[in-house]
Parts: sequence; C-alpha cells; structure tokens
Amino acid sequence: MIQITRLLAKHILSVVKRTFPRQAAQTVLTFRSGDAGLYVKVQGTNQALQFCDPRPQDSELLYVPLSVLDDVKGSKAEPVFLNCRRAGVLGASWQEKGVFQDLEYDAPEPAADAQPFPTLPAQFIENSADLLTALRDAYETTDVESKRYALASIQLRGSDGIIAATDGRQLLKQAGFTFGFAEELLLEHTKFFASKELPYDKPVRVGKPDDKVVFQVGPWTYWLGMLVEGRFPDIDRSIPSTYSSKATLKLASADAKFLVDNLHRLPNGETHRELTVDLNGKVILRAASPSTPRPAEMFLRNSSKQGEDVRICTDRKFLARAAAMGFSDIHFPDTASPAIASDASRTFVWMLLDPKEALKSSEDCIRIESPFSTRNDAPSAVRRKESPQTTVADKLSPAKPTLGAKLPPSTTERGVRSSPEAEMHQTSSAADCAISIRSQLRSTLAAVNELIRTIKTEKRSRRTLKCAMESIKQLQDVA
Repeated sequence: MIQITRLLAKHILSVVKRTFPRQAAQTVLTFRSGDAGLYVKVQGTNQALQFCDPRPQDSELLYVPLSVLDDVKGSKAEPVFLNCRRAGVLGASWQEKGVFQDLEYDAPEPAADAQPFPTLPAQFIENSADLLTALRDAYETTDVESKRYALASIQLRGSDGIIAATDGRQLLKQAGFTFGFAEELLLEHTKFFASKELPYDKPVRVGKPDDKVVFQVGPWTYWLGMLVEGRFPDIDRSIPSTYSSKATLKLASADAKFLVDNLHRLPNGETHRELTVDLNGKVILRAASPSTPRPAEMFLRNSSKQGEDVRICTDRKFLARAAAMGFSDIHFPDTASPAIASDASRTFVWMLLDPKEALKSSEDCIRIESPFSTRNDAPSAVRRKESPQTTVADKLSPAKPTLGAKLPPSTTERGVRSSPEAEMHQTSSAADCAISIRSQLRSTLAAVNELIRTIKTEKRSRRTLKCAMESIKQLQDVA
C-alpha cells in the first residue's frame, strides 16, 4: 500500500498537466515506494519528471492513471491510500468531508515499447533560487508559433552563464548562472517552470547527462530535451546601447506595484494594448478608447525621468511586464527605437508602437495618481502599423542590422567603460542626479499646490454653506 495526501495529489496533478498538456488524458504515473521513500515518475516525448518524498514506506510498485489523482485531490493534507486490490484492479480510498470514499480503477500495464527512464547526471551544479525565476521569465518570452526561428526555445550558454529568449517583439537576456557545461544549447519549449507548486525559495541544481539537461529543485527533478536543429537569433548583437538614450524612466518601487495593480483601470484602445508614456517633467501614462468620451492618465508621482522630454507609444503588457520583473531603469533611445530595461544582470528589450499613436495631454483627462511613498528604491519583483519584416526576430538575425546603436569600440562585453564618451557619462552622473531630484521636487510642489487649492475650495464651500444656513434661520425667525 502507498500513502499520499490529497494536497500532494493536487500538486502532482497540476504540475503533470502543465508539463505534459498534450498527453494528460493518457498519462500513467509510476508510483514506487520503499525504504528510500516514494518516487512518482512520468515520461513523455523528450522530457521526464520525477517527484521524491524521502520518507520510507512499504515496498510497492503501482501504475496509476492521472485520472485517479483528479478524483482524490484536495486542498488539505488528508491521507489517501493506493493499493493493488487484485490482478488488473487498482484501489484508492480516502475521506472527503467526513465521508469515506473507496473507488476501484483498471490498473494499466506498462507499455512494452516504453523507453527506459532517463538517468541522473554524474554531478550537479548548484545555483541560487533566482535560476528558477529566470527560467520561468525566459519561457514567458518565447513564441511557440514561430517557424522561421527557434523562438519557442530558450538558449542556455554554458560559457558565460547566459539565458536568452525572444518572441520577435520582446527579448530577455539574463546572466550570472553556472550550468556545468560549455556548449550553447537550445532547450525545447515547456511550461514546467511556470508551475506555482515549485519551491521558488530553494536552490536549483543543474546537470547534463547525454542528450538532456536536468533541473532539480526541492523534491522535483525534471529532464528536458534539447533542440538539435534550429536557428536562434544573435542576442548580443541585437541589444541596443543605452549611452545615447534620449530619456530614461526611473521607476520607483511603489509606482511599479501601483502600475501593475492598476493598469487595467486605464481604457483600452482599438487593439487593447496601446499606452502612451509621456515623460515631460512628470511621469504620466495615458490611454483612450473609442467607447469612452474622455482619456485617462496615470500619474506616477514617485518616479522621474532623466534626459529630454519624450512621448512614446508602447504595448502596455510589455511595460507592465518590465515593472513586474523589477526593472527600475527603462531607456528610450528615441520615440521609435526599442525600449531597453536593464539592471546589473538582466536586459529586457521590446519594440515600441507607432509614435503617431501617442496621445497628447488634454484638459478633460481623468487622472489616477499613485500615492506618495517615502521609499524610492528599485522594484523588487492602436493598431500596430508594421510589416513582419520589422520584428525583433528579423533584426536579431546575424545578417540583419542591430536594433540600435553600436557600443563604443573600447567598451567590453562586461560593460567596462574606457572611452571618452564613457568618461563623460560618468562625470555627468552628478548632474543627472540633480536633475532627477529637481524633477521630484517639482512633482512634489505641484502636488502640494493641488492640495492647497483643494483645501481652499473646501473652505469656500463651508463658508457658503454657513451663510445659507444663517439665511434660512433668519427666514424662520421672520416667519
């Protein structure tokens, strides 16, 4: 007899369905228990998954259809007992809301032509828990419909610890990891890393036995196959330089959260994605809709801009994603070139929309303002008129021009500045800081003036009300 819990059944069911979506209905799991604990295994095309509970149990081997877990799953750690009742019959018993449940199922037999379950690598390389988040973010930047490039895959570069991904509209490059191999690999598409049931606070171990890459996090071990043939864009050549950016949005952490939580309050455009970012001394997001008579603005009061005034039009989901991923610096080279969000180890690039679609300010705008925050630290976590040839994927090709200006010749890949332009950039940092403080003070002064006007208006209203009450009282006395 094998014992699990209803909550564990729910977790395994969710992860397996997400990892093997095309074969979920026919999936059969192998449950093996013994002194070494409980092992639950499932294998698909070029990928495999294993869950391990190290607590010892009675020695047993069962083949369990996925539908059994669908029946016994629950939100509490109530025990479930699985056993072989008789030849070809699998039994499951548990209690649900105090009522005893006991079901029997046809026990499947292992396929005669089943491939042997993959083995573990000889050694693992341990990474921080950030790797799990990085893999999830990378796969959220892929395009499973792409035919020209292998954009459904992500690239792992063992030589410099890079994870790269793009879907032709956005590009994400993340650094700082160790994989234990030197090759550049393309990993097949998967939704495993998007599973909420994975422990995102545990270290991630990586290994590479033969033709798969193995990821081990907490009780889960995942074998993922590699794409042998496929073209992947040249990521490094495709990331524009930020040295000549026209403006930089300095997004405060409080405003980043406010943006993600409240962006849905702005009206949707014709394609439900247009958003104007207006950096004009203030940081204002603006949107309109044919179905609403007045446009709406979101005023991010804790954020600021460096550089020139600029007004751009962007897909709102990309800006919201940059905010959700914790980027505090978003660079705009001009109104048409891709936007670049960057920090010490990550670079996120996305294509802007037609600058002609950007909305100007109007007096009848509905305004939503983010609340003032005493902390301004970095965040912790219209129709698009263009042809297919203008996508990031095309520009990512080695034979195509880069997305933006080239780096100065004396700038290394690690960002070491030694050119005169870079030295000038360093000397101007104090001026940029002063400009940023000035912008924040101006924003604060504007908010204070608005508050004063509101208070004066309320005082006038109270005086008017008081005079009206006195007049009514006098009329009553006369009567």
